[in-house]
Amino acid sequence: MHRRIAICAAVACFISLPPVLADKQEKVHEGVVLSVTADMLAMTDPDGKNEHSHMIDVGVAVLIDEKPAKVTDLTKGDKVKVTIGQDGKVTRIAATRAKK
Repeated sequence: MHRRIAICAAVACFISLPPVLADKQEKVHEGVVLSVTADMLAMTDPDGKNEHSHMIDVGVAVLIDEKPAKVTDLTKGDKVKVTIGQDGKVTRIAATRAKK
């Protein structure tokens, strides 16, 4: 009897565990750059809708076409993937630029 209770308790913990872990992971969302300053990135979703902005702290890793860059190197129209950490702050920006 005690063994069944222990197994049921373990299963209940296991079932409730994935949502807890998911909240602690980084989140990535994609979009298109509208404008950028040294501490702010304004962007849309991939369809060009839902305009929003992110505060950018000093030291955030930025890549453009897989090469290190600065936030201010981003330009309007760049496609971006913004990684947001557990604390809600931007931790990484990866951009691709259309070839001219």
